[in-house]
Amino acid sequence: MTAFLALNNRGGLKSFGGSTLPAVNDWCLTHSGRDLLQVARTLASRFSAVNIAARAVGSRDSGGSGQLLVREQIFQAGVPIGTIAFRLDPAQQRAHLSWTVLTPAARGTGAFKPMLQNLLLAMRDCRIARITLVAGLTHGGYVWATYGFLPQTPAEWTRISGVLRAKLVPVTAQLTPEQAALTTQLLGSADPLALRAIAAIAVPVTAPTGPTPIPLGRYLLLGSEWKGQLELSDGPSMLIYLRRIGLMP
Repeated sequence: MTAFLALNNRGGLKSFGGSTLPAVNDWCLTHSGRDLLQVARTLASRFSAVNIAARAVGSRDSGGSGQLLVREQIFQAGVPIGTIAFRLDPAQQRAHLSWTVLTPAARGTGAFKPMLQNLLLAMRDCRIARITLVAGLTHGGYVWATYGFLPQTPAEWTRISGVLRAKLVPVTAQLTPEQAALTTQLLGSADPLALRAIAAIAVPVTAPTGPTPIPLGRYLLLGSEWKGQLELSDGPSMLIYLRRIGLMP
């Protein structure tokens, strides 16, 4: 069973329950040094309220790694604006970001930045060193590349670069020979860092399915899906991430 907690930043703790609440609270104390309510306050910072569902799995007593699964619904001024789900695995120093979703009304309001800021603080308390995710859906393949994430393995980069090479073909005629050659060279690189350079290509192209020109890097990565990671000890990647989530200018 899952533990539940509802927190209002003005009114305080609204409700809590679930037979696993003590186990979740114990997990928080053990791995972050703070109780569940304090963790919830970190996740609710800069928002008016949160509803949190959490479950500890793989307990130390059963020989597991002691992971915490969390799903958080976020509110601003009483209106739901987004949901975020993640898994914390301190034994592996890894967090997996399952999904982040903003409601249509919250998009473009800047709410995404404090969501990720709060999550990073909670991960720091648990000594997380690496964040993984599956960059997908419509925008994720492009967005997470611009947030500093890279393919998890060289094999994953080889796979996704092949997908991008096929997507380049229909728009190659819109590029100069030099632009086409540079893009092809990047897609043929064995270095996953090439993904970052591809995402930054600003040459406008018109997709076969749409009349509006968009940057080539965005065109190539929109709709793609790849397994990504962000190493928190990697200075250049973290600098990109911290800037994107608003913690550095």
